[in-house]
Amino acid sequence: MGTIRNKQRLLHLYQFLLENTDEEHQATTKDIVQFLQQEDANASRKTVKDDIEVLIEEGLDIVTTKSYYNSYFIGERVFEVSEVKLLVDMISASKSLTRERKERLIEKFLQTQSKYQAEAIRETAHFTNERVDSEQVYYNIYMIMDAMLRHKKIEFLYYDNSPSGERILKNNGEVYILSPYCTAYSDNRYYVMGYSDKRMQIVCFRIDRMLRASVLEEDAVEMDESFELDGYVDRMFSMYVGNEQEIILECDNDLMRVIKDTFGKDTDIWKSTTERFYVKTHVSVSPAFWGWVFQFGGRVRIISPVSVQNEYMEFMRASVRNAKK
Repeated sequence: MGTIRNKQRLLHLYQFLLENTDEEHQATTKDIVQFLQQEDANASRKTVKDDIEVLIEEGLDIVTTKSYYNSYFIGERVFEVSEVKLLVDMISASKSLTRERKERLIEKFLQTQSKYQAEAIRETAHFTNERVDSEQVYYNIYMIMDAMLRHKKIEFLYYDNSPSGERILKNNGEVYILSPYCTAYSDNRYYVMGYSDKRMQIVCFRIDRMLRASVLEEDAVEMDESFELDGYVDRMFSMYVGNEQEIILECDNDLMRVIKDTFGKDTDIWKSTTERFYVKTHVSVSPAFWGWVFQFGGRVRIISPVSVQNEYMEFMRASVRNAKK
């Protein structure tokens, strides 16, 4: 290794502090001098002191503990250790990423911490939901972002899984065309929402189930200025993803707080009887919604539309039949 020049020494010093120090693990001036000399850098107590002052002047948060041999550590980082732990846990639980992709992402975040903090986080990471065997979701996310930035439509095939786990193309291999408006992460899955020309409405797709996705040169359909995208996303994922429909529920009075917490304080509510009230809202009609209604033991009743009433009853009958098998 050639002798490190003074400008390079600053970089080596900062990298050493970043990787080897935190509040519980500080490096003395002597430690730093020894490290730099091992790196073939011209170093002394004075050069270390001067270099650290330069780094601090440039805005780096290096904390000094005064003593005969001053000690130093990196204070504020790009991510605090608790933030990295939270992100690592979210990545570990993702159902949209392969084990290899999870590990690569986690290691990138851990590089923002000291080696001691990184090891503590690494030891407490638990990988779950590892059923993804493709990096397709990464390509799809990049492609969707590109389409949104360029205001273009996308096309793709969409699949479901058979009981044996095989991929089955939806609607006999129909090519779906979408004007993408946003992506969202819910229940450890990635989704894209946008306008479907065929359905003439806003729809939602799971990104990990999209195949052969590509950006079209056709301009995307602009989102109606009156459409509240944030509210749509909230409604879609309050009961997981299904077909969104406007419904009316009749609820017992003691469930008012539950209803407002679930559907929002501005939900349309009016009195039914002295003991009950009506609520009009949009939900994603899905098994998760049926389960939500069922948990109240008849204190939440579906009033309209009749089609949703019938779907709920059929779901309950099928559940009973399956339970008897």
